[in-house]
Amino acid sequence: MTVTVTAPSATPTACLVRTPREDAPLRLFCFHHAGGGASFFAPWHGRVVPEVDVVPVQLPGRESRFRERRFHDVRTLAEALDRELAPWLDRPYAVYGHSMGALVAFTLVTARIRAGGRAPHTLFVGAYAAPHLTPALPSADGYADDELARFLVDIGGLSPQFLGRPDWLRAMLPVVRDDLRICASHDRAGLPDPADPEVRLPLDVQAFAGADDQLVAADGVRAWERYARRFEMTTVPGGHFFPREAPDAFFDVLNRSLTGLIRGPGGRRGERG
Repeated sequence: MTVTVTAPSATPTACLVRTPREDAPLRLFCFHHAGGGASFFAPWHGRVVPEVDVVPVQLPGRESRFRERRFHDVRTLAEALDRELAPWLDRPYAVYGHSMGALVAFTLVTARIRAGGRAPHTLFVGAYAAPHLTPALPSADGYADDELARFLVDIGGLSPQFLGRPDWLRAMLPVVRDDLRICASHDRAGLPDPADPEVRLPLDVQAFAGADDQLVAADGVRAWERYARRFEMTTVPGGHFFPREAPDAFFDVLNRSLTGLIRGPGGRRGERG
């Protein structure tokens, strides 16, 4: 007799490191950068105002999901995330995407709004140019391993310790390359045409740029305005990873915005949207 063993299917919370709180007036779903993981947002629980439930999203193929197949296409990834996250988007929420995470978050939100789903109160994006612009990133196969590792060190995304550990690089760089493929897929993601105001989404966007970001220019971040119903941009101290490098100014602005979403018009606590 042949016995077939079937791997268990992903649960609705497979992409979450924990179950969201039921008592929070606002959930903040957070999407990480290329080559990163949900652990990037671990310090945020001590930084973000306690009324907001910080919910890091773990993409497949890394950290707690390292055995799962990674995605190469942002539209396909967003469709999978929409299915997994749907049970948790039934109440007021906002979204933050850092670097590649901004593209992933925007693609997900676009799909949900077009399908008649609940929109976030605000899409927060950090350290990423608007999606109609060519990503300021190397191609997935354009650098040798040592060159790609050096590039990541230079932008603050990788500890210099990795440069002397080829075994670590062999485990980590394939993840980075697949994430670069996600970034390069922006032009086939079916996103709104920023030149056509008739297809603009009913979406508020708040963008952050690092004053010393050597990878993404402030003008590219400011171009998110073309997708927004209402738009605000803040330049904060730090480089490409400013929430980690210079967190105080960033969290000061973010917390003011989140508190405003919770309080709603007139400064009183209540649900919006």
